[in-house]
Amino acid sequence: MKNSLNKIAAVVFGSLLMLGLFSCEKHDLFDENTMTGDIGPQAYWEIGSSMVNAGADVSFTAQYYSTVSEIDHSEVWYKIEESLEKNVSCPWVTTFTYDISSSVTEEKRISQKIKEYPHELAAWNDSLHAYCFESTFPVSYTLSAYSWSKPAIMDTTLAERYFGQEYMQHFKDSLYTLMQFDDFQKMFLGLELLEDFKQYTDSTLDENAGENVYTYHFPKNEAGETPVPEDIRKMYEKISFYDLIFNTSTGVYDIEYKRSYGLEAVLRVYDTRGVYGTTIMKEISIN
Repeated sequence: MKNSLNKIAAVVFGSLLMLGLFSCEKHDLFDENTMTGDIGPQAYWEIGSSMVNAGADVSFTAQYYSTVSEIDHSEVWYKIEESLEKNVSCPWVTTFTYDISSSVTEEKRISQKIKEYPHELAAWNDSLHAYCFESTFPVSYTLSAYSWSKPAIMDTTLAERYFGQEYMQHFKDSLYTLMQFDDFQKMFLGLELLEDFKQYTDSTLDENAGENVYTYHFPKNEAGETPVPEDIRKMYEKISFYDLIFNTSTGVYDIEYKRSYGLEAVLRVYDTRGVYGTTIMKEISIN
């Protein structure tokens, strides 16, 4: 009877292997997706949820079988990825919308063993022709998601920690190159840097816009150009990054920083030779 079960299981798991549900590997320094000459146990698992709270456990069910050697134990391994999202915008411009956003995900920790599970002969399931078990693995509470978004009171220590002076200066310099007359006027009057903008204002009749329609701009130079006046440039340089992003209509600073973590987890099933088969990788988001 046992031999019949072995033949049936070999057919079932061989089919699953062809479908890409399993992969087998040698426990060595090769990449986890590299097939070696040794055939390891065949394994399959499902996790209870693809999202988990930091500090909680992830539940899973597993099935495995070996046609070559005796099973020894199983292990859950996972690597940690960190995602950082940043966004800053300036509410003072009228001729365009200006914001700088970035989203970066990188490996925070290489794959490591998280928990080990002993092999139990009693876990054999006749109907599935495989060993089956249910268990959990832990997720550190230090991996909780974090958000610092649109504060009403600016914490400059946090701003410099999350964005840095270089980021802030780049934001300010890039904004300046895009600003037009209307943007400077709104910003300087709104920040109360000037009581009146007339001394920096000139106008030109716009014949294409209709009768007595004028466009306003900075005074023209000898070449007929309308450069930003030197006084305006110097005043802009003195404006702080924080003043540029404060939204007076909402009473908050238009700055956001979000940090989150995710796991890429696999279950390894080892035989007594030290050869293991691995399940497909599961991605898990952490709250």
